[in-house]
Amino acid sequence: MPNRPFRFIHAGDFHLEQPLMGVAEVPDHLRDVFLDAPYLAAQRVFDAAIEEDAQFVVLSGDLLQPLNAGPRAILFLVEQFSRLAERNIPVYWAGGDVDPPEAWPSAIPLPGNVHRFPRGRVEQLGCDLDGMPLVRLAGASCEPQHGPRPGEFVADPGGLYTLAVAYGTADPSSMQGRGVHYWALGGRHDRSTPLHGPCMIHYCGSPQGRCPQESGIHGCTFVEVNAQQSSRTSLIPTEAARWHTERLPIDDATTHDDLELRIRERLHTLQESATDVPLMISWLLSGKGALAAELRRGRLAADLLNRLRVECGHGQPPAWSISLDLEWTESLPPEWYEQETIRGDFLRALRQLQMNPAEPVDLQRYVAESHRAGTLAEMLAIADEAVRQRALREATLLGVDLLSGEETQA
Repeated sequence: MPNRPFRFIHAGDFHLEQPLMGVAEVPDHLRDVFLDAPYLAAQRVFDAAIEEDAQFVVLSGDLLQPLNAGPRAILFLVEQFSRLAERNIPVYWAGGDVDPPEAWPSAIPLPGNVHRFPRGRVEQLGCDLDGMPLVRLAGASCEPQHGPRPGEFVADPGGLYTLAVAYGTADPSSMQGRGVHYWALGGRHDRSTPLHGPCMIHYCGSPQGRCPQESGIHGCTFVEVNAQQSSRTSLIPTEAARWHTERLPIDDATTHDDLELRIRERLHTLQESATDVPLMISWLLSGKGALAAELRRGRLAADLLNRLRVECGHGQPPAWSISLDLEWTESLPPEWYEQETIRGDFLRALRQLQMNPAEPVDLQRYVAESHRAGTLAEMLAIADEAVRQRALREATLLGVDLLSGEETQA
């Protein structure tokens, strides 16, 4: 039987239970954006399925945590699934860490076009078009502490295009040679394709970045399969707001006016490229010299950040500067590390932590026991190595400022 071309949408990691986060203070005019962005982005995924005339939609987990998301999110998904049902577009959903099949409230039935893959085993089923076999799907919802088991995914014995739907990570080499044409995976908020070719492994990412660390364009993946069973993917942007990190170098010759001019020029370019999507921009200045020292120690950074917010944060689209940080690139004098002083002891202790990533940064002992739980406890843990190193660098510079008195830094 000859294969027929078809198209589908691959999406996941909606996390409808999570508003945008990671900002110390949300301006009044962006509060609705922070609350509604996950829903707007998810709705655009379903809009894309309709507009692109997709034959079906695959969802690779972490759409919502029902208990935390509440009725709004549950009813929202039912409404979106019903929109697809009206157009005879089936949905194939493999649950992730937060949305296993049993977590869905039994009192609210899913529309008949939604198929949920079970946990603990791979289910094989077919998708037809006009009464003729179109694609074979093999899917499984996530099991706690386990990623997908590639050996349990079986290709169609008749050579029909086979699509695997799963959540989590596995060794790409173990996914090859299984006869699966496309692995639709979830569990990563950034879009990536670990393997191209006849066997494609693809993480669709989240349709909406949640925090400054999830910068760049987010969306869903539109997959087109030709008669030769070759898959071609493209990104359909769906985000309702975009995080962006902008890095600017400064040196001894950079003046206040130079810096402000460069920032404003870059802001103008970013606003033009964003069309109607609000921007949340983190500015990271890196360098050394007199201006860098003033930005790090004085009010210059705070004043500049406030001017940027006033001048550009209320435009169309808004370009809100959420932070302006300095990455100091000048090394401290080596002799400071050898001095028998409080500053020398402090620098040696910080250097020991920087040189030994496995050594924990025990911050909890400095916090009252009543505060060693919840969100604060997560912040004190500093599990990410990049965040750990940055915190240690900032602690080093702050300690030097406090312990050096009026001494001039080299």
